[in-house]
Amino acid sequence: MTDNRTAQAARAQAGTNLESVVAQILNLLLNEQNIFVIKGSFKELRRVLQDNDLAAQIIEYSKLPVKRPCDQKQIEDYPDTDLFVIYKDAAKWRVLGIISCKVSFHARHTEVAFWGLAIRTSSNMKYVCVTEDANIHSGGTSELGVSCSKSKATRRILESYTARVYLIKKYVSTDDPHLAKDVDTFRHGLRETRSSTRLENPSFDDLALKNHTQYCASVCPLDELYFDILRWRDEAFPT
Repeated sequence: MTDNRTAQAARAQAGTNLESVVAQILNLLLNEQNIFVIKGSFKELRRVLQDNDLAAQIIEYSKLPVKRPCDQKQIEDYPDTDLFVIYKDAAKWRVLGIISCKVSFHARHTEVAFWGLAIRTSSNMKYVCVTEDANIHSGGTSELGVSCSKSKATRRILESYTARVYLIKKYVSTDDPHLAKDVDTFRHGLRETRSSTRLENPSFDDLALKNHTQYCASVCPLDELYFDILRWRDEAFPT
């Protein structure tokens, strides 16, 4: 029992670390454009946005209706919300998307797919997934399969029920010197925006890993999420 608890605690810590790393990368790149990536809790929303009412409004807006057959009542439940992507300036705000962060899936991809479908059918928010695809870091096979054409069920389901899946290399923590270096590398390459170039040499993923899955239109490096978020903002607030 103790060993199970220790393993569960380690998995939880790894998941929290991934959320923090993803948020840090995106905030370093996007905050100057009034886009904020915030952990999905009232406390964090209030801390970053400095607005109690807005934090409460975002939480309330993100809840989904759930009908209970036992007492035939409808309640509201909070989805699997690791990170919010929020655009906010002095005049307007909007939740652009939700990011689900998974170090690995181990059959939990169906949970991500369920919330992806629920969000898609109830709002105009994007629902995406970021993963380390952790098995390949220990020499195992990818949970996503070899490629789009030689995929595993996890990949096929995620492709169908989330807006996109992004792959990220393993960073020790938000203080990992490789993270800061990769952010600088990405910034310096922003003038080169052709997707083909980014896919060939991503800043935030490691294609050299053995058994790394191949990219496709739906599965790509975390680098692409930066450009996708900007597109979400422009779609929400066309000029």
